[in-house]
Amino acid sequence: MRKEAEKVPAKENRKIMKHGSSGVIAIPKPYRDYHNLTPGNTVTILYDSLLLIIPKSHEKLLHEKAALIDALLGQTTEAPKQ
Repeated sequence: MRKEAEKVPAKENRKIMKHGSSGVIAIPKPYRDYHNLTPGNTVTILYDSLLLIIPKSHEKLLHEKAALIDALLGQTTEAPKQ
């Protein structure tokens, strides 16, 4: 199985680094390893009051968890009941 699985989920503080005119944040290695992300891979980013990074392998969750994502991003007034 995946070596770093025990480190996901996690919480980390990250500094924003400057890259040209953009601000960048490094994706933690355990997360990259868990999702088999390598340089050049594409991820989906959703943002409003929060920022969500979704690996292509988990894009189906965008539809399955749409109500929760909308609530987290402030699109609705209350979180869905689970």
